[in-house]
Amino acid sequence: MKNYLILALTGFLFLQVEAQEMYWQQELNYTIDVTLNDRSRSLDASLQLEYINHSPDTLHFIWFHLWPNAYKNDKTAFGDQLLENGRTDFYFSEKEQRGYINRLDFRTNNATLKQEDHPRHIDIVKVYLLSPLPPKQSVIITTPFHVKLPHNFSRGGAVGNAYQITQWYPRPAVYDSRGWHPMPYLDQGEFYGEFGKFDVTIHVPHAYIVAATGELLGGKYKQETETERSVPGLKTLRYQQDSVHDFAWFADSSFRVEHDTIALPSGRIIEAFAYYLPFSKPIWTSAIAYIKKVVRFRSAVTGEYPYNTVTAVEAKMGFEGGMEYPTITSISPVSSHPELEEVLEHEIGHNWFYGILASNERDYPWMDEGFNTYYDDRYRGGTHEGGKDLLRMQPWLAKRWPDDPQLYLLNALVKEKNDQPISTPAEQFTPMNYTLVAYCKTAYWLRELEKKLGAPLFDSSMKTYFQDWKFRHPYPDDFKRSLERASGQDLTAQFGLLGRTGAIPSLPAKRIVKPVFVFSASNTDSVSYINIAPAIGYNAYDKLMIGAVVHNFNLPTENLTFFAAPMYAFNSKRITGSGAVAYSWFPDRSFKKIQAGMNGSAFSTRDGIDSLGKKLFGNFYKIAPFVRLTFSNSDLRSPVEKWMEWKTFFIGERDFDYEQYSVDSFYYPAKGTMQTRYINQLSFNYTNYRVLYPHDALIQLQQGKSFYRLNATGNYFFNYAKGGGMQLRVFAAKFGYIGGRNSSKEFLTYRYQPKLTAVRGNEDYTYGNYFIGRNEANGFASQQIMMRDGGLKIRTDLFQNLQGRSDDWVASVNLNSTIPQLFPIKIPVKVFLDAGTYAEAWDKQANNNRFIYVAGLQLSLFKDLLNIYAPLLLSKEFRDNLKTVPEENKFVKRISFSIDVQRVNLRRLAGNKFPF
Repeated sequence: MKNYLILALTGFLFLQVEAQEMYWQQELNYTIDVTLNDRSRSLDASLQLEYINHSPDTLHFIWFHLWPNAYKNDKTAFGDQLLENGRTDFYFSEKEQRGYINRLDFRTNNATLKQEDHPRHIDIVKVYLLSPLPPKQSVIITTPFHVKLPHNFSRGGAVGNAYQITQWYPRPAVYDSRGWHPMPYLDQGEFYGEFGKFDVTIHVPHAYIVAATGELLGGKYKQETETERSVPGLKTLRYQQDSVHDFAWFADSSFRVEHDTIALPSGRIIEAFAYYLPFSKPIWTSAIAYIKKVVRFRSAVTGEYPYNTVTAVEAKMGFEGGMEYPTITSISPVSSHPELEEVLEHEIGHNWFYGILASNERDYPWMDEGFNTYYDDRYRGGTHEGGKDLLRMQPWLAKRWPDDPQLYLLNALVKEKNDQPISTPAEQFTPMNYTLVAYCKTAYWLRELEKKLGAPLFDSSMKTYFQDWKFRHPYPDDFKRSLERASGQDLTAQFGLLGRTGAIPSLPAKRIVKPVFVFSASNTDSVSYINIAPAIGYNAYDKLMIGAVVHNFNLPTENLTFFAAPMYAFNSKRITGSGAVAYSWFPDRSFKKIQAGMNGSAFSTRDGIDSLGKKLFGNFYKIAPFVRLTFSNSDLRSPVEKWMEWKTFFIGERDFDYEQYSVDSFYYPAKGTMQTRYINQLSFNYTNYRVLYPHDALIQLQQGKSFYRLNATGNYFFNYAKGGGMQLRVFAAKFGYIGGRNSSKEFLTYRYQPKLTAVRGNEDYTYGNYFIGRNEANGFASQQIMMRDGGLKIRTDLFQNLQGRSDDWVASVNLNSTIPQLFPIKIPVKVFLDAGTYAEAWDKQANNNRFIYVAGLQLSLFKDLLNIYAPLLLSKEFRDNLKTVPEENKFVKRISFSIDVQRVNLRRLAGNKFPF
């Protein structure tokens, strides 16, 4: 038995050694001479590249990345991804803000090499070699190149007179045991590059201070004088660095420089630099201390920092945070010392996971960002901490804040089945999953791996992985083999989790229920809170209403959710309020979510004084059971949401009876009887939340006693380049009678018949919107309308024949548009135009025009929740009839407003960043 064990162990070690010996990687040696043209915001450069073929294959061509071309137009993979991720700044950018690379002339031995464009991406090109390149041979390729620097939309470019020169030179794609890896430049999704040497000579105007990858020859880091004067009017700086796979540099005339050295336990001395802008001095004077701390920590837990310089640069990069490059990292402006330390720690940490262990970040972002995040947590001595500045300002939040905000959000995604596996390639992640899964969930996975192995064994295994693969390209299987060899344990089960969705650590099957005042987001993985908070309401009849709202809307969501908001109305002296209960299922196939539930409400709808001087109130109640089916998307990155819903409204209404008293011949209101009715409603909804030209469509079939109604509503938003845009709404409705038409049915279905002009509170037949005073005839509350049906924003209460009401069909178009900003303060004023027609207008006996319209100004507040309309141009019919009632024709009387709660959509308000 012992002999078999020895043989098995010997065989295992032999396979490990053989795997290491079979490994190979290409080698690239760059010599670049580059000049910054300050006036034209461009680079003129020449490249000499030595490509050494260490592969067992003979190469006939080399794929080159020409990533500045990602900024050439809005049809690149980069441009497409920005739109998918919710950004329009590049799409609408000016021509001078775009960038490109040209004047390329690839040559070997002064002979021009044939080029072939990539079939899809203009920032990738295939360069055919003059002759085949066999194994263990090398080739020298040269080319001039010119780069028009873009505005810094992503990582690199120009902002004012500050330059961030990244992803800027022709760069060969990686060729490894899995073949070529040509990849377009992306904002979400990083890089994969071959190791080699860089010798880069940079010419810049004298005023500029430069920070760059590697070591500055001559050691004059403050650059008061140039190292040589090879180009008139410019200073020349030369940088060299071995064993790196990229080169970045930054130039700014405003840079201030801090410098010190770092002594490592081995005795090596590292030069540390911080380049920052003058206004950031109070914060950045601490940068060197943070850099020292980070380098020592990372060297201790993973492996010693191998380079002679480490640099951090403050730069505006088109996004918040930082971006790593070998030996140098760029940091966006920050507002506090803790924030600077946090970003520096993460970005400098990438020198280990990205710089030294150069995995394929595009396909396996977790091997870079996730590992780095795990050590971020170790550095802080705990887990992710979010909102620390907020908590300092608001101590009362501290007890309610999640201990780990990222885990809090990740578990919410998991519960809704919106998470993706750790092993997902970068470009396939949703933006939220890219952060919460590639970064954070990987860190949780490593933490669980640490628990399994024990901290000492885990640390020694990670150090083995570092030594095995430094300056190389590890794949996930290589990482697994290194850990298994170092730990002596089979980690198949743990690595199997990389390809699965779900929580890490797993969520408990049950959570304890606990009441809390207002809210709590602490320990929601194990506690289900019942949140209790004050509630306040108001309408013209109940007046002030005070009560409580009780709900269990938490993250992660409960399958069974509820809220109840009972309130006491001080005027009507009754209990009012609203509530809902629903149960949700999250299937894995055709439907993303199935929800069944019921909602309801009860409020007063009118008031009056009876013959005895006693207050009377009309009121309603609504109970609406429903089932909603939300369809799945094949791609979680899709901005499309589709659902269908069946809902039945059971409504009870108490209106007034009126009695005439002979004493004064006056009709007094009397308490009426409760009348009940129902409406069945089947809805089909399609919404595309994309940032560019979002749109939605809703088709509804409604049926009640003796009638049916089919509604179709579509909305389309046209973005403007300078911000804002035009909203197009189209509406059509078909009305009909069940069992034939008669005068009784016409009267009973009047409120259900579609119309063109503004819908009033008494016409909100499903009680789906909030009205201050549903039945008010005068005063402020009477000017409230509802955006439904034709949507013509004018009230025609005195002229029923002008409302465009039909018991057949109506159709309308509504436009509103933002207007150019004319004042320093942005005023949310829009112009609107509504036009429509209806069946009766097409009768031969009709006296009115077939089309009616209204146009004017619209003030939109609180994310379009509150809209105020001022009609200025009216159809002739409106103008002529309003002239007959001068009191109603006043400008102030024509103004109306809507409180559009029916259009409130959390996913839309959040810019589609959260999949509610």
